[in-house]
Amino acid sequence: MNWDRVNVWTNTLYTLIHSLSLAKEQSFGDLDTLSDRIKEAETWLPTGWSYNSVLAGQPMGRSKVAYRRDPNKHFEAIVRQVIQMLIQDLVVILDNMMDDILLTRGETAGTFPQSKVEKLATYLDPKYEWAKHGCLELIAARNVLCHASGRWNEKSIRVVSTFVNPPPKEGDHLSIGFVPLFQFRKAMRTFLNEVKTA
Repeated sequence: MNWDRVNVWTNTLYTLIHSLSLAKEQSFGDLDTLSDRIKEAETWLPTGWSYNSVLAGQPMGRSKVAYRRDPNKHFEAIVRQVIQMLIQDLVVILDNMMDDILLTRGETAGTFPQSKVEKLATYLDPKYEWAKHGCLELIAARNVLCHASGRWNEKSIRVVSTFVNPPPKEGDHLSIGFVPLFQFRKAMRTFLNEVKTA
């Protein structure tokens, strides 16, 4: 099993926490340098496009890029967005790695991550059921944040209702900090390691 995807995600998590902490300590530094920093970011990778995109020929615009919202005043919203992006990415990684395991086992499951967790959980030692539940919570959290404007809906509640007691109520706001990301990763790693071999 290739864990590089998880390792890169973890390093990204650490880097984002570190970078946000430094930015907050420095009140985001000189906000007027944003345009220069974007230009510098263009040099971090060898190319902007690896294919002949129709967008590559479009001009970027002539006006200087500037913050429309002061990140110092909107820090919490930025942190929430970063967490949402990391959760989305972690679910994609989980989904891809489950596909790899299913392929190795010569099996299939439904197209959604939840069905893959349920299928592979048939191989899980009951003492690791917490890891299955953690993966399902991760999927439900992603669904709530990305498809339901951060509010629990009936579909996402069903994913966790058999083991989260009491389950969230429809319309409840989902709030997640950085610590649960470490717990989601732990559940995912444990689950994948326990179901990977036939």
